[in-house]
Amino acid sequence: MERSGKKGGHPIIFLHGGPGSQVRAAHRRYFDPEFFDIVLFDQRGCGQSSPAGEAQDNDTQTLAEDINIIREALGISGKMSLFGGSWGSTLALVYARLYPQNVAEMILRGVFLGTDEEVSWFTHGVARFAPQACQQLAEGMGPDLIDAYYRAVFDADQGHASEAARRWVEYEMQIMRIGTEASATPPTLSASQALLNSTRVQLHFLKNQCFLADSPLLEAAHEIHAPITIVQGELDLVCPPITAWKLSQRLPNVKLRMVSRAGHGALSDALAPILREEVDALRDRLVDH
Repeated sequence: MERSGKKGGHPIIFLHGGPGSQVRAAHRRYFDPEFFDIVLFDQRGCGQSSPAGEAQDNDTQTLAEDINIIREALGISGKMSLFGGSWGSTLALVYARLYPQNVAEMILRGVFLGTDEEVSWFTHGVARFAPQACQQLAEGMGPDLIDAYYRAVFDADQGHASEAARRWVEYEMQIMRIGTEASATPPTLSASQALLNSTRVQLHFLKNQCFLADSPLLEAAHEIHAPITIVQGELDLVCPPITAWKLSQRLPNVKLRMVSRAGHGALSDALAPILREEVDALRDRLVDH
């Protein structure tokens, strides 16, 4: 976990994507350090959290409870804001349902709701736009790609597990790049153990329907009354715009901002300035309030 910005400022918690990703220094760029008390934290099994790549006792509801543990540890007692992208948007929505009294506003990017339909799109449906990448992902893995890759990355043979993780992440990177402007810092696949840890966490969640099968977020969206701004890339093929649009139709207090020529990556030249613009607008609302 990292804390920066203004001591005593308005607390805002950054929820990274994945599942299985991590926070980076570049994630501070969205927040005015003269106003916000900025909290970035690596979720269980991710980044600097230990044990790395751990799936045991790692589920959506527990991650939501971890946010409260962080609040208590940092002495945050009032309302805070949440900033979540992709899987981070899922976690933000879950938290806001469970603890509405703690949430002032939310900014969500690249909305993902953890449904089978969304995961099926990512593994199969997107083949309409990336047939070669999908063929490479599926080669030798059978029809249920989530189960096949889950078993592969948890294989006792470290070499086999690492190769499966590399294939999975390489595929994800290819889908993220389609039709979009280049990111400021292209990701690297050089750290094989870190890559394996990240992929294990991601597939653990996907195999278990993100632990949301009994509590679908879309159906419960009307219960979330905190103001929400959604920033969605029109060319996002990882989390297609239809999900953000459907969610916006259910939320009682929402602004949906579609961004042309933008894909999934939050640090892209197309999305990053829009996200900063919306966080600055949040700051100004809080000042006026």
